[in-house]
Amino acid sequence: MALLDGLILRAHHTAICVENFESARDFFTEIVGMQIEAEMDQRSEPALGVVVGLPGAIIRWAMLEFFGYRIELFKYYQPDGKKIALRQCDRGITHIAFQVNNTDEVCRRIRAAGYTTFSDPQDLRNGITRPVYVHGPEGIAVEFLEIRAAARTAGAL
Repeated sequence: MALLDGLILRAHHTAICVENFESARDFFTEIVGMQIEAEMDQRSEPALGVVVGLPGAIIRWAMLEFFGYRIELFKYYQPDGKKIALRQCDRGITHIAFQVNNTDEVCRRIRAAGYTTFSDPQDLRNGITRPVYVHGPEGIAVEFLEIRAAARTAGAL
């Protein structure tokens, strides 16, 4: 039995902090297709700073949604944060992923839109999955993952 059994209803969102808010929001809305559920600029209610451990925080904020998955997008005006480049082997959250039905077509379209990928799509797990990683806004790694039908029916996810 898990400590929080019966209390957690479902996963809700992943939070991302960026410098160029518009560029990040546009990537997730115009490229991925997420919808803006809510957006606020100069958000500064005192309880926000308390919750995030940064009293006096002032932010730009949006909640983006796509088929029940949400990204909470932040830009901190105050305090100013620092950019820390992460590689996939570094500790912490290293990428977000979206399941797709054709990784090769995703790769073609994303490159045509001016984004670069880590590599061409690759077959992994004996062809069960075919991912491609994209250099998203501000270096955020975004994975687009094709899971082949044979794997789903075999329960090999």
